[in-house]
Amino acid sequence: MKPSFVKNFLRFDILTLVLIVFTLLPVTVAANDSSDNSNVKVLRFKWCPSSKAKNAYEMSNPNDQHRIVFTKGVTSGGSYPVVVAFHGQPKRGKNPRDYMFMEPVQRLVTQMVEKGEIKPVILVMPVFRFVGENWPWMNPKKLKDKVKEILDDHNIKATDWYVFGHSGAAGCGGAGLNQAHRMKPKAVGFFDTCLGKGWRQELSYLRKAHIKTVNIHSVETAGFKPRQRPEYQSGFNFGRAYKPEGLKPIKCPSTHPGLKLRTQKFKCAATDDKIIHAFIVDSGEGQEAHMALIKPAVRYFLVHFANLNVK
Repeated sequence: MKPSFVKNFLRFDILTLVLIVFTLLPVTVAANDSSDNSNVKVLRFKWCPSSKAKNAYEMSNPNDQHRIVFTKGVTSGGSYPVVVAFHGQPKRGKNPRDYMFMEPVQRLVTQMVEKGEIKPVILVMPVFRFVGENWPWMNPKKLKDKVKEILDDHNIKATDWYVFGHSGAAGCGGAGLNQAHRMKPKAVGFFDTCLGKGWRQELSYLRKAHIKTVNIHSVETAGFKPRQRPEYQSGFNFGRAYKPEGLKPIKCPSTHPGLKLRTQKFKCAATDDKIIHAFIVDSGEGQEAHMALIKPAVRYFLVHFANLNVK
């Protein structure tokens, strides 16, 4: 047998073996996903809250599935706090892998753990596709149960739960952050979320349940009636939304979301029982300000409101 024939045969055989292995790999869960460092593992999983919303939760591609991010220090046999992050309304037809919210939030939280700003956490990032409604049929309690089931399979225990969301994650219809209380979280954050009926009702539920809540807004993000135009006005009077929910102006604390506060009456507000808080910050104008708010809001929530900082 000629050496060239043996060489080509071996090359073909190895290639065939590689193709077979990749064919047999599961597509519903992908572990050890790429990240900023080797200390972070990302678990992707398929899950739909209801068969009535199967199109909104189509996840045949692992890159478009829900994520569980194990930050540095999270190991089998340990117990860790869980942070759930709800993204806002995506553009119709866009794939979850391309949502602007996903990578920046994952990168920020993992870096905060790496730098010792916060203790090791488990970051949960659910996704949906926009087919006319935000977070259709989403039940945060069922999502929590599913995540706990997955964590149990990895011999990891969840301790306290924390929830935050941006933009259409709350207020403009759908479930999502509008039903955050169902998770029985320790703290909740609304970041430039819509100011619709769902948001107002959820503030009421959270207050009755004595769950610490913070609203961080920069621009009016829709859902408020009568609605002001243009949609992203930096001068929007949030008192119109805050006051009916029992939020009153207070003396601004020394610790706030790290941005300049707008010169408005309700720039710092809270309910009398100090369960619900609010800040009106200056992150710029329009859509750019809407997106720029995410990082400082997440950092403030995790360090100063959820108190996940390393003490």
